[in-house]
Amino acid sequence: MKKNLNTLQDWLDWQQTLHPLNIDFKLERIKSVYNKLDIQDIAKKVIIVAGTNGKGSTVAILESILHESKKSVGTFTSPHITSYNERIRFNKQEVKTSELINTFKMIDDIRGDTTLTYFEFATLTAFYLFSQRKLDYVILEVGLGGRLDATNIIDSDLSIITSIGIDHTEFLGTTIESIAMEKAGVMRPFKPCIYAGKTPPSSLFKYASKVKSSLQYNQNNFESKRLEKTWLWSDSTHQLELPLLPLIGDFQYDHAAASIKALKLIDPSLLDNIKCISDGLKNISLLGRYQILSLSPEIILDVAHNEDSAQKLQENLNKSPATYTIAIIGILRDKDVYSLIKPMMDIVDKWYCVTIDSARGMNAQEIKTRMSTLISNEKIYTYDSMQDATCKIISELNKDSRLIVYGSFYTVSEYLSCHKSSNISQVSDNEF
Repeated sequence: MKKNLNTLQDWLDWQQTLHPLNIDFKLERIKSVYNKLDIQDIAKKVIIVAGTNGKGSTVAILESILHESKKSVGTFTSPHITSYNERIRFNKQEVKTSELINTFKMIDDIRGDTTLTYFEFATLTAFYLFSQRKLDYVILEVGLGGRLDATNIIDSDLSIITSIGIDHTEFLGTTIESIAMEKAGVMRPFKPCIYAGKTPPSSLFKYASKVKSSLQYNQNNFESKRLEKTWLWSDSTHQLELPLLPLIGDFQYDHAAASIKALKLIDPSLLDNIKCISDGLKNISLLGRYQILSLSPEIILDVAHNEDSAQKLQENLNKSPATYTIAIIGILRDKDVYSLIKPMMDIVDKWYCVTIDSARGMNAQEIKTRMSTLISNEKIYTYDSMQDATCKIISELNKDSRLIVYGSFYTVSEYLSCHKSSNISQVSDNEF
């Protein structure tokens, strides 16, 4: 039975008990409540972003360019890192807590006996708040997959698929082609879809042909070229020279290139003002994606939580080798520890395994057990909480060492909370 819900945390805790499953791919329930909300449109134009990795970066790039172009823009992303309010933004500003609570109350009143998952509640809240603002653009980040994700009840004007990798196999299948087919479900008939990668899986072409969506992809319909101090974006009719991205990693230029192509397709006039595009790229804001929290000692946070993202993290780290590297890693139970550890074996000198504060978290001892097939037990230490690991790390770090925190959004979020409340700043001379 529902008790009095007064604070945002009260509502969020209750939402996690409302539906028996954390993930339930049945769109009928969310559609029925959406129809009761009597929403006409959530924006003049809607872009939906799916993919294994790179969704958050792509949304941030689109949001920033549109904001600099003086367009009103709403974004819906997940999961959050430090605050639930991050999930819903208007013109780069997080939604107010009072708006969230008021909308939660309204949805709860109107849903009747229909149960909703935590993510479905968030999605409906975003859709309703977007509809009240008469926005020029809304950018939706798919939570999981695409075809049956709650965000996909909206007919978008353009879809972007950032990448296809092996992840969430219990829901999406165990092959690249099966996963690609699920993500292809965001395509809409006679509307363009952009693949940010260079070699789309064949199932994307098959699905696009089936629904008559125009599939465009990197190095075929557009491309990017990294120069020393700038980079070039081009397609058959345009070439733009743009400032380097504040996001670390060459792969981020694939996301930026796809974003610019998307904006050109949805409104060609957006490419007329190169200053707006340049300013948008300079002012991208994104937590937890190779986020350099400190330089001395070097502290790097990354939400890498699958094989592809761990590989990209390794590539970035190899560009600036360190004398001594410690990794704090926390992982969800459904993740493959081996694929997250293997790319980092030659980089990390000492491993701190933590049990993250989530019902879905893998126990630190279990992480160690799985890691020990690859790494000597002498290099692996376990901690019951991020707080315990953070307290220990204070005595381990010095000006010449490097700390990497990765494995999930939860891991980065918990480290940030502990970092702020610990004395670790005493050894951090150059924090960002």
